[in-house]
Amino acid sequence: MSSPLRQDDQPRLRALKDLQILDASQDEILNKITALTCKMLDMPTCLVTLITDEKQCIKAKTNFPLDETSRDDAFCQHTLHHNGVLVCADTWLDERFCHLPLARQPEQPLRFYAGAPLTTDEGVAIGSLCVIDYQPRTFTAEQCRTLQEMAAVVMALLQSRSAVGLVDAVTGLPNRQRLIADLHEIQGGPPDCVLVLIDCIDITYAYEMGRSLGMPMVERMLCEIGDALHRAFCGLEKIYCVATGRFALWVPQARSESVLQTLMQCAESLPGELSLPVPIRLEIHIGYTGFGVPVEAPQQVLRKALSALHDAIDQDVPLMPYRQESDETQKRAFRLLSDLVECLDRDTGLYLMYQPKFDVKGGHAVGAEALLRWQHPVFGAVSPAQFVPLAENTTLIRPLTQWVIAQATRQLRQWRNQGIMLPVAVNVAVSNFAEPDFVDRLLAQLEEQGLTPADLEIECLETQKILGSPAALACLRRLREAGFVLALDDFGNGHSNLTYLKKIPVEVIKLDQSLIRPLQYDADCRIIVEQIIGMLHMLKYVVVAEGVEDAATLAWLHRAGCDRVQGFHLARPMLPEALSALLGPDAMHEA
Repeated sequence: MSSPLRQDDQPRLRALKDLQILDASQDEILNKITALTCKMLDMPTCLVTLITDEKQCIKAKTNFPLDETSRDDAFCQHTLHHNGVLVCADTWLDERFCHLPLARQPEQPLRFYAGAPLTTDEGVAIGSLCVIDYQPRTFTAEQCRTLQEMAAVVMALLQSRSAVGLVDAVTGLPNRQRLIADLHEIQGGPPDCVLVLIDCIDITYAYEMGRSLGMPMVERMLCEIGDALHRAFCGLEKIYCVATGRFALWVPQARSESVLQTLMQCAESLPGELSLPVPIRLEIHIGYTGFGVPVEAPQQVLRKALSALHDAIDQDVPLMPYRQESDETQKRAFRLLSDLVECLDRDTGLYLMYQPKFDVKGGHAVGAEALLRWQHPVFGAVSPAQFVPLAENTTLIRPLTQWVIAQATRQLRQWRNQGIMLPVAVNVAVSNFAEPDFVDRLLAQLEEQGLTPADLEIECLETQKILGSPAALACLRRLREAGFVLALDDFGNGHSNLTYLKKIPVEVIKLDQSLIRPLQYDADCRIIVEQIIGMLHMLKYVVVAEGVEDAATLAWLHRAGCDRVQGFHLARPMLPEALSALLGPDAMHEA
């Protein structure tokens, strides 16, 4: 016969699942607790039981043969609904127990039972710690208190084990794994909800703070931020800590607007609520996304909220919803990075084109720049502006630059064999210069092809970052000493300044297209460029203008004294064969 006590099954079953304790194995530590309880209460048998929908699982025991019983035959199912310790002095005289098989078995029938419920912090009873005797007996109030205290110990142990991996160790808040589990368990209620992520501090700044003030100060700050978020919602919303300085909560969509308003207000007041001995720079950004209930893919919901959060951070705005177009762009970027790895491994899809540079006065070619291209099997021609910056932010930039240099030096060798003696320039990122073996590898590649440093010009990318890298500066000095011509790329693009000219050992300055293209119609730009060229010549630099797309611009640069030019008006990027035809021993290009 089924038990009538089934109305509270769902909360209990959910709690048991959250605790992850419904495996069949006996728990040795809990077994020691049951043995200790027997000694303390002078009882022959003690059990730790868990009640599911159909059975009673005996998680730990002392002097008891069974590992489980049916729920209908379990004494402890009655303890679940009892306020305090349930005591039965004689089971044969109690209508709840007298008919149960364990009370009527021929050998050692259970005649005495006392059970204290195992109750979670949320008030859900999941089982009991019980003691059993095989003869009727009394049980004092002091013994009841002892049994309750031991039940509290058992419950604390079960919950602390569950908390490992589900609670953030610093803030004590439920963590990302707990959030994922909770999203998956949402049942009933409103059909639409919103997940909100709150980023409170730049992770690099947090590490610098720890370095300067110590990690206890960082941890104190994170705890205070978590407390402030709790206070903002009067403790009514469950706050998660999903990463260092990053928090989350989910709410029904109907309340999302008010929740976001509260968070924006909290963002303004939060810096003043921290009781830290020094001022801390908080940079608070919020991203959110809607989702339907039930949640079939909680990781996907979190990913979308994370996409929205990073949009807010990247655009430096306080609040940003999930935007599919931005998400698709990010997924495409990740796809490109993954496919780029395969292209480098298989040596497919990537190739170099070459754009010649010309002497302004003589009109003859004085070199060529190697330009990386990618023919993607799905996306077609992918601009280097789309994938090179992605690679620069990863370790992929090392093999990518190495591939470019290898291709360029092989092509140089072929041109030397054809009598074409022009140098080729390759673009190199700051992270490449910071590689300890970069110069040695570069010299080895040249030697392998029978070339010298004079054959290969190095164009420095990300010049703004060079001054912040002592290793990169040291590498540039060594390259200069080895005989390489070094060029500063994209000068005047908004990031360059004269500080570079004093500290970076380059010989060639390339003026960015943003300065060159407006020359025809912008008088102020002409004044600026003319002054820059004059200043650079006074400092003994060779000046190259990029982006020359018409004869008038070329003529003006000639009058302004620019040394070299590069652009579509003179020659577009071309395959090596086309450049060979253009720049063969008998070829001459008149500008």
